[in-house]
Amino acid sequence: MKTSLNANERVPKSDFRIELRGRLDSLNAQIIFFQAHSDNEEFINDLEEVRNVIISLQSCEACEKIFDKILILWELSENEIHERSHNPKKFYGKGHLLLNFKMGREASEINFLRTLVRETEICACRAFNDTDTYKIIHVLNRLSSALYILTYKYIPEDFNRDTEKFFAK
Repeated sequence: MKTSLNANERVPKSDFRIELRGRLDSLNAQIIFFQAHSDNEEFINDLEEVRNVIISLQSCEACEKIFDKILILWELSENEIHERSHNPKKFYGKGHLLLNFKMGREASEINFLRTLVRETEICACRAFNDTDTYKIIHVLNRLSSALYILTYKYIPEDFNRDTEKFFAK
């Protein structure tokens, strides 16, 4: 079975770009689901900013255009996102999070979206051998980091990764 990749090309449904499109659609749908089930306007708006990036990526991939506005979320540059995700203690007063159910619903949902973005990035790597193609892979990588640091905004004030026990002795 074949489907349209663009106006002039049909490919098998198993084509990696078709898989990538499905992953981007799933991300968009999951964000909408979380927004629809939230009463927190700030959370809804933060997710809408993420959704706008996904929509832009979908457009760039379908039109085979380069993503020209390197990811800027929550007024952070691409480099600031990278730095914050690698040094959370410096910026948020907490080390890297050992995530669990005590982080609350919103932080859990953001973490779930982060994992979906990582899976989508893997699909993009299969679809495009060149990591600079349309900058999709790079943007997905930064989006994953942005979601990681967004988690810090929504974890409970008293969530302390250092006191949580996760591993059997």
